[in-house]
Amino acid sequence: MAAMVVPIHKLSHKKFRALLKKEKRKRKRQAAAKQREEELTCDNDIEEAEELEEEKELEAERQRLHLEWLEKEKRAQEEFLLKKEKEAAAQKRQEEEERKIREEWEQQQMKEKEEVEHKRQERREREEAVQKMLDQAESQLENGGTWHNPEAPEDYGTEKDKSFCPFFLKTGSCRFGDRCSRKHVYPASSQTLLIRAMFITFGMEESRRDDYDTDSGLEHSEEDIYQQFMEFYEDVLPEFKSIGKVVQFKVSCNYEPHLRGNVYVQYQK
Repeated sequence: MAAMVVPIHKLSHKKFRALLKKEKRKRKRQAAAKQREEELTCDNDIEEAEELEEEKELEAERQRLHLEWLEKEKRAQEEFLLKKEKEAAAQKRQEEEERKIREEWEQQQMKEKEEVEHKRQERREREEAVQKMLDQAESQLENGGTWHNPEAPEDYGTEKDKSFCPFFLKTGSCRFGDRCSRKHVYPASSQTLLIRAMFITFGMEESRRDDYDTDSGLEHSEEDIYQQFMEFYEDVLPEFKSIGKVVQFKVSCNYEPHLRGNVYVQYQK
C-alpha cells in the first residue's frame, strides 16, 4: 500500500509529529503482523513436521505389528502342519497295530480251527479203527473163531512213548507235579512200594527250608549221615518184611524236593 504523502511545508510541527507517530504505529503493526504471520507459518510447519513424524512412527508401528502377525501366522501354520503330521503318523501306527492285531487274531482263529479239525479227524480215525476192530470181532465170532483183545501199541507205557513222563516212569515222582505236560500213570497194583520223604536227615531238613542252599548240611560228615541211615534201615526194614519178602530197599538222598527222602521197597512177585 502506498504511503500517503502530505506536503511538509503545509503541516505544523504538532501535526507533523502526530503524523509521524501514526506512521510509526502503522509500521509497528505491519511488523507485528508480519512477525505473527511468520510465527504462524513456522508453527504450521512444525505441526506439519510433527504430524509427518507421527505418521511415520505410526506407519513403522503398523509395519512392525504386521511383521509380527506374519511371523506368528507362519509359526502357527508350521505348528499346525507338524500337528497334522504327528496325527497322521499316530493314525498310521494305530492302523498298523490294529492290522497286526487283526492278522494275529485271524491266525489264532485259523490255528484253533485247524486244531479242532485235527482233533475231529483223529477222533474219526479212532472211531473208524474201533469200528473196524468190532467188525473184525463180529466176523470172527460169526465164523466160529475166538476173540482176544488187540495187542498194545509198540512202546506203550515205556520211556519211548512220548506221551508219558519218563521221570515219573523211572522214579514215580516228577518235579512239575500236576503241572507236567505229559501223562502220569498210577498203576492199580505194583510190586514196588513208594513212600515219599520218609528218610530225612538234618541236611535235608535244612535244605527243605531253603531249596537254593544245598550247602546247609556240609557241617555233618558222611559218617553221620551213614549212621542215621543205618538206624533208619534197622528200624523200618523189619516192618516192611512183615508184609512180604523184600527184594530191594532203596532210599533217595537227593536234595530235589520231589525226590528228597523217598523210600522204594520192592517185594517179590
